[in-house]
Amino acid sequence: MANRLANPFAFEPGKSALATMHPLAKLVFLLGVASAAMRSSLGVMVVLFALGILALMRLPKVAGGALLSIAALAAFAALARGVLPGDGRLFDLTTLPASGLYALRLFTVYVYSRLFYATTRVGEIGDWMTAAVRVVRRLIRKRRSAQEKEPGIMGDPGMLFSLVLLFLPRIFDTYQRIKEAGEVRGIGLSRRNVRRTLLMLEQLIIGSMVQAWRTAVAMEARGYSPQRSLRLKKFTGWDWGLLGLAALLFLL
Repeated sequence: MANRLANPFAFEPGKSALATMHPLAKLVFLLGVASAAMRSSLGVMVVLFALGILALMRLPKVAGGALLSIAALAAFAALARGVLPGDGRLFDLTTLPASGLYALRLFTVYVYSRLFYATTRVGEIGDWMTAAVRVVRRLIRKRRSAQEKEPGIMGDPGMLFSLVLLFLPRIFDTYQRIKEAGEVRGIGLSRRNVRRTLLMLEQLIIGSMVQAWRTAVAMEARGYSPQRSLRLKKFTGWDWGLLGLAALLFLL
């Protein structure tokens, strides 16, 4: 079985109450957190980061390896400004506090993004996208007073959106399966063996193409149609509260 710890896009709701909330409310809240994280003071940043980590700890699999990788990437992006200040110097200690705060901002955005992916099915967001497009097309059709042709797959952007996002975690799963199969056969990735690495990359590409083909066959076997029926989740009081909190974050 593939190691889900390396998959930051996996759906792992665990005991988080966010899994029962409306996907649009969570998406707006994520945008509010990202907006506040890039503009707020250090105190607000620390509170947001602490709350995000506490919520993330309630998930069964937090993807610790991915968290460390993103933390290192955020630190590198932040410290690059200190290593190369842009005025001819190679390093400036006075830029470290600002660089550290910038790294914390990036890491906070990632933590809440992980929460969103872990507690939200991509199909839920996709259904609302398709519903919105259908409303717009219906309004246009009434104004033109003409019957339009069937839109095809392009008339179902939610399905395209879902397939694109589902492709990311499947890439992680395919990579883990190929890596484990190679280790069983005594083959492992090595920086010194370029040929072996290219062979693993070739298998990853082939495996991804097979996954895409299987998805297409499964959709055809189930009689997929762009005019599919949608199941849209209704807003609750908690969802409106989350939207209010998101509005407050936008104002920070």
